[in-house]
Amino acid sequence: MKWKHWKTISFMVLIGVTVCIAAYAGRHERGKNSLPAAVKTAIQALYPEAVIEEVEVEREGLKLYEVELEQDNGQEVEVTVSSDGTIVEVETEVAMGSIPQVVAEAIAQVSEGAKIKEIEKEVTYAVVRLVNLDTPRTTYEAELIKDGKKSEIKVAADGTVLELKTENDDDDYGDDDDDN
Repeated sequence: MKWKHWKTISFMVLIGVTVCIAAYAGRHERGKNSLPAAVKTAIQALYPEAVIEEVEVEREGLKLYEVELEQDNGQEVEVTVSSDGTIVEVETEVAMGSIPQVVAEAIAQVSEGAKIKEIEKEVTYAVVRLVNLDTPRTTYEAELIKDGKKSEIKVAADGTVLELKTENDDDDYGDDDDDN
């Protein structure tokens, strides 16, 4: 319940920030140059060769930067960093074959023949209160489509299903062009 509430609020804030950023011409270049030095340093330490594609700023009691990067191999990464340079979360899209077997089995069991639209690996280094974790927490999210209904499953690295939710048909759950 806690995650669901946090994700809903984050999603709403993300949409609001995206709309505001989209209103400015040349927003990408301005965003890159306005990153605090601590944020740039933290991102460069994790992804030294990556190119910053986009920067969004969220305020949830503290300022968080969501920085979209493109690595040399073309893989996109989204890094969430606090203004003091603390890495909060790293999200990457992954293939089914690259996830732990127990996670793949959990997704397969719950999806029961649904089309898996994408799988994201989320590595959380700090929680929203910015408490550094002793060990980073890794989870996987898969978007599913079955009988025209969209769902999302969240699975821990040990295969434990943490969350399963089904969206309403009229919700925008991503790019529907790939659904066929």
